[in-house]
Amino acid sequence: ISSSRIIRLPGLIDTHVHMRDPGQTHKEDFSTGTAAALAGGVTLVCAMPNTNPSVTNEKSLSIAKERASRKAYCDYALMMGATSNNSESIPSYSNKVSGLKMYLNETFTTLQMDSVVDWAAHFRNWPKEAPLCVHAEGRTTAAAILLAGLHDRRLHIWHVARREEIEIIKAAKLKGMQITCEVCPHHLFLTKEDLSQIGQAKGQGRPHLVTQDDQNAL
Repeated sequence: ISSSRIIRLPGLIDTHVHMRDPGQTHKEDFSTGTAAALAGGVTLVCAMPNTNPSVTNEKSLSIAKERASRKAYCDYALMMGATSNNSESIPSYSNKVSGLKMYLNETFTTLQMDSVVDWAAHFRNWPKEAPLCVHAEGRTTAAAILLAGLHDRRLHIWHVARREEIEIIKAAKLKGMQITCEVCPHHLFLTKEDLSQIGQAKGQGRPHLVTQDDQNAL
């Protein structure tokens, strides 16, 4: 490759990947996922906890760490999953994981929590210096931001897809709240109008593909 100029960039960090390891390695595992990451210039990945078993306690965290240490080709970190009954048992592992993930809406997981009482327990107990992240869609986003404000803590909101979500996040940030968020590339380039061409099955990720108006807001 000949070039008059070479630009050196730092390795990218992907804070939200699904390795499906253990439990669904026919879809992905740490070897295939991290090899693909390196091929795209990503040198650190943060793996989500909705595996089988889910990463929610010391035993399941040890299983995930063993799989990652044996298979991964790039740097990695593991997220821990919140449940309705582990808010008091997992804070001691906050320095061993990249953060806590709370599933507040339906998705491909057994970790969905429906009770605001359970949410509040994690907002209260998870150490404030450790990242707390939520899968929250629609009005659930506003509820999570409210809890963050009540407990005076930082909050990261995964894969924002809709106008109502991004606008409430923007309003919270303008008020000085410590809220961050991310947007997936496919929500910036595809809408539900594209499903007739790409196929319904490819629109079944969570959150779903949404409207052109939502995309414009993002």
